[in-house]
Parts: sequence; structure tokens; C-alpha cells
Amino acid sequence: MKRNRIWTALFLAYGALMLWLLFDRPGYTPEVPYWDQVAQQLNLVPFRTLRLFAELLDSSHPEYVRAAVINLGGNILMFIPLGFLLPKVFPKCATLPRVLLATAAIITAVELLQLFTLVGSCDIDDLILNVLGAAMGYWLHKLI
Repeated sequence: MKRNRIWTALFLAYGALMLWLLFDRPGYTPEVPYWDQVAQQLNLVPFRTLRLFAELLDSSHPEYVRAAVINLGGNILMFIPLGFLLPKVFPKCATLPRVLLATAAIITAVELLQLFTLVGSCDIDDLILNVLGAAMGYWLHKLI
């Protein structure tokens, strides 16, 4: 029972940290029409952003390479704890399909919230990378 409280506390702390990282930034710019900003922040074409970052990784500009590594790596690494903690806190999420489904639902909600609050972008590639990170966390959970 005490162990479950520890996992729950870690899960809540992780969730709070993620909310802060994902939503603590400027949003709407009044000078640009709202729906124009929404359209600029939306990518529903799978692998479009991943291709752009892959090209940046091959760049001779270190700042572009750094931005690509941070975006690609961050979108994976930041969600490893979710895949690890979900089965610990929610025993019904103890299978990979359930972890992936729960992660996809959570990320879709976050992406849509970021889009309509204009506090980030809504990118299908973020969803792909985040779910990959959660899958890695799930396998880490299984190994331990």
C-alpha cells in the first residue's frame, strides 16, 4: 500500500512538471487573427516535422542540430516516465496496448489544448514520438 502511494506521488509530480513544461509559455498574439495562428500551429501530416528535424540533424549549423536533437529527444524522453508509471499507478494499464492507448488519449488532449490555447503546436509527429517514449517506459517497467 505504501509503495502504491509513492508511485502515485511520483505520477502526480511528473504530471505537474509536464503541465508546467508544456503550458508555461506565451500564447495568443492579439496582432494576428486567432484562427490564422491556429492554422499555423497545426500539422496533421505524419512525419512532416520529423523529416524537417532529420534534415536539420544533417546541417552544418550547430544551433539547428541542437534544436533538432532537443525536439526529437525531448519528445521521446519526456514521456518515458508516463509509460513507466501508468502500469504502476493504474493496474488496469498493465499491458502495452493499454499504455499506448492511454498515452495517445492523453497526448491528443494535450496537443489539442495547446493548439486552441495557442501555447504550442498541435503536431501528429509529437504524438508519434511521445507514444514511442511511453512504449520505452513501459518496457523499462517490464524489465524492472
